[in-house]
Amino acid sequence: MIDYASIGEAFLNVMTPYTLFFLFLGVLIGIVAGILPGINGAIGISLILPFTFGMEPAAALIMMLGLWGGQNFGGGVTAALIHAPGAASGAATLFDGYPLAQKGQAGKALGIICIASSIGWFLSTILLALIALPLAAFALRFSAPEYFAVGIFGLSMVASLATKNIFKGAIATLFGLLIVTIGTDPFSGLPRFTFGRYELMDGINFLIVMIGVFALAEVLVQVQRGGVQEKMVSFSRELPSWPEIRALLPVILRSSGIGMLVGTAPGAGGSIAAFIAYSEAKRFSRKPEEFGHGSHEGVAAPEAANNATEGGAMVPLLALGVPGSGAAAVILAAMVLYGLRPGPQIFVQQPVLVYSLFFGLAMGAVVLLILGLLLTPYLAMVMRIPRPYLITGIAGVAFMAAMAITGLLFDVRLVLLFGVIGYIMRRYEFPAAPMILALVLGFMIETNLRRSLILSDGDWSIFFTRPIAATILGLAILSFLFPILRTLLSRRSSLKG
Repeated sequence: MIDYASIGEAFLNVMTPYTLFFLFLGVLIGIVAGILPGINGAIGISLILPFTFGMEPAAALIMMLGLWGGQNFGGGVTAALIHAPGAASGAATLFDGYPLAQKGQAGKALGIICIASSIGWFLSTILLALIALPLAAFALRFSAPEYFAVGIFGLSMVASLATKNIFKGAIATLFGLLIVTIGTDPFSGLPRFTFGRYELMDGINFLIVMIGVFALAEVLVQVQRGGVQEKMVSFSRELPSWPEIRALLPVILRSSGIGMLVGTAPGAGGSIAAFIAYSEAKRFSRKPEEFGHGSHEGVAAPEAANNATEGGAMVPLLALGVPGSGAAAVILAAMVLYGLRPGPQIFVQQPVLVYSLFFGLAMGAVVLLILGLLLTPYLAMVMRIPRPYLITGIAGVAFMAAMAITGLLFDVRLVLLFGVIGYIMRRYEFPAAPMILALVLGFMIETNLRRSLILSDGDWSIFFTRPIAATILGLAILSFLFPILRTLLSRRSSLKG
């Protein structure tokens, strides 16, 4: 039975100036945190958590949710403008956001990022309110074999991301998986491939590789071209038009659904959702050849998906008390500090709080849209910075970000190493996207593969006798073969013509 009294009270609570002020503040802090490399949603929420003591629990939690959503948008801003995602969730936005900005359409790129992020966030909130308990019950059926299958399905995107040469894409993927094996074995606790360096005991941070392969490699490429004194010929802060946004609505809706579903899986996160949404957008696009060269769909898809994971991650958090991401884990800790116990009973015991979070999330999407569109023209002015200062600044930010992540000078050297590796990859046309995808998925694949084999006493049939795992693996095979078959058929038809 719908509790209309609680819904009305929650709506009035959220619409008070007190709550709206902290929601605006949270989104604004989140945008800044997303722009700063090395600060993700979990870190940002952790930093403001001590300042929320004494606040109303609903307002404090809504502020944290606003920061989470704003951080995803901020990560896309730096990905599009300086080829360095401020957050891991902006990784897939690099592939088309940066080329679009380089065409002189920085305002349009940021406008698409803002609008897609807001729509994805808003739609995921509606879905959260409608299907929280049923969807959480479905996610509860996932075990190690299913998570392994999801990881393999993600790796099947290599065929789509390796646009020119699938074999080079496979090599890049294997290199990414090798990087994941560096560190401490998750089961035995013994070091592996650390070469006696204690700095490698925790593995190589995902953002360290990203900053090196994308940001620093871009600096080396620009210097090697010898055109560093040139300025951009044309530059526009013009936002996307309504017909352009309307044409993107199908891909935004589809990507929002992907982000919502991925977000319900604990540990998946916005980066995985963004990569899957990007690949699916390219697969269904009428102009797949534009991807990687400033495609509007390639910008909208990952941004809608990574913001939609916020609503998805709240499903297991509220319904089961299981956080779906690092940021959700910090929010769970905050709820416990406030004396709240997430789980099925929270819908009965604290209905006003639950509905307040729903309304707060929905309003957060509106706030992001307003703030994002107001700030976009000013953020886009980064493109007016003369190229020598810009690439020098990018290099400086890359090294500072490396120090900010762990505080170790060793990571600065790693960034430089991966910058050189990224430069070599670009020179010999090895795609970086499959390697990054492998870094995102590698740990999940390895741990769930080994956990599954432990459960089955080494019997590999566990992946094919469980219906959900078998279905996902079947989809992974089809996903891998589809781009190859499409290429072969197009070549065959062209030969006949």
